[in-house]
Amino acid sequence: MNDEYVDDEDSAIPRSQIFVLLDGTFAVRWSENRVQELETGQYRLYERRDFGASITDYELNQLKQAGLVEAFDKDHVRLSPLPQRQHIAQISPWERTRSRSYYLNTTLPGSFLHDISEILEKLELSDQFQARVRDDFVVLWGSKGISFQKFDDVEKARHLLVSRAPEAFMNTVVAFIETTRRD
Repeated sequence: MNDEYVDDEDSAIPRSQIFVLLDGTFAVRWSENRVQELETGQYRLYERRDFGASITDYELNQLKQAGLVEAFDKDHVRLSPLPQRQHIAQISPWERTRSRSYYLNTTLPGSFLHDISEILEKLELSDQFQARVRDDFVVLWGSKGISFQKFDDVEKARHLLVSRAPEAFMNTVVAFIETTRRD
């Protein structure tokens, strides 16, 4: 991996180098201990414990709609040129409205949906969480399938699940959908 990103129009980045950090930031990994935030272009130190989840097709489509990704397939991602990504990040708040909707990704395959639903019933948490399948992973939304609006709320929910059923939820991570709307 390169230590610095070379913006070559003909180069596609292996999809495994783009992922979601534990804090919800979309990043590309350029070296063993260095990532670049997709939205801001800022570099930051990276440690293995910072990994949140692999990026999903849905999230890549959101990044494509936001102008940060040009194209992707199952193996590679082509980022928008850095100047274009920086321009998008610099659009004033009066010109765009950003919205994040948080949810929990259990990282379990979609085939575990019924099992997770049963666990939620046994824990008497089925009124607080709605299990669904997204990109072939079991994900959890808040009550009645509504997203969590604040990171702190979804993180508290994750801690609750891990404390009540660690064997089922120990690999659960916070995920989000972000949309940008120009006004």
